[in-house]
Amino acid sequence: MLRAARSARPPRRPRLPAAFAAILVAIGMLARFAHADDLVRDDKSGLQYLEVMTGGADLADHVPIIVAMHGLGDHPESFRIILDDLPARARVVFPRAPTPHGPDGFSWFDFHADDDEGTAALGEGVRSAGERVATLLAGLIKERGGPERAIVCGFSQGGILSFDLAAAHPELIAEAIPISGYLPSPLWPPERPKVRPLPKILALHGADDHLIPLQWANWSIEALRSNGYDVTLKSWPGVAHAISPEMHSALIAAVDTAVTDLSEHAAEHHASGGEGHEAADDAAAHKPGSVEVPGPPPANSPPASPMPPNVSAP
Repeated sequence: MLRAARSARPPRRPRLPAAFAAILVAIGMLARFAHADDLVRDDKSGLQYLEVMTGGADLADHVPIIVAMHGLGDHPESFRIILDDLPARARVVFPRAPTPHGPDGFSWFDFHADDDEGTAALGEGVRSAGERVATLLAGLIKERGGPERAIVCGFSQGGILSFDLAAAHPELIAEAIPISGYLPSPLWPPERPKVRPLPKILALHGADDHLIPLQWANWSIEALRSNGYDVTLKSWPGVAHAISPEMHSALIAAVDTAVTDLSEHAAEHHASGGEGHEAADDAAAHKPGSVEVPGPPPANSPPASPMPPNVSAP
């Protein structure tokens, strides 16, 4: 269990098939030659981001927005590989975390000592980072056009933020796909949100992850499900804190489906003149969530250095 944010060393990454590992290494090496000039700065959030169009979409197209958030020590120029194979027509935004970490990476928030005070501080850090991403996303939806909700995904710290955005800003999120993440207990919704429909959440996780254990994701999912969220967890035996080829394929398929659903919903909404597109609230949806939620994970969060999928652990 982590005692100090910088004291733990992550376990060695499991071996990937040679072809997939070679691709990750090659992209990682190329990313080191990418320039920060490729990033756009958003004045309202203070975040810089990389914008990539997929599926043949043009910058001027009003297509669904995907926000993909990197993990600790990574950066957008490297993390963009995660959605390079996406066939759907979409606008993918890769924000860069605000705090430098390591030789060329960045961090979204700090981890803290394994106690109640540290847990509260972690929650504050995650929520603060999540608010900045939400500000960026709201501005992009307004400026770029297209569906009024977006898709979010991310690995490790980015997975934690994906959970947080779905919980804290359901009005902005159509679907969240966190990878190797969880939602710290201070950020569990205190009651059932009244936004309809609530975001779908598909969590992808390695069953042998010792940095962010699968059980922590399970606790998060049960807490969200008890407050009305449609949540699914998929896990892969033998996978630690990494993105295996099978997980990557599941991510691409899930994002592609989410983009298709969002595009169809937006087309229906436009055809109907914008009326009647929200689901009717039932009586239970208007009541604060009083369902018993599972016990929280042991006081604090993941260990110090969840590694991005294309960086070897020391």
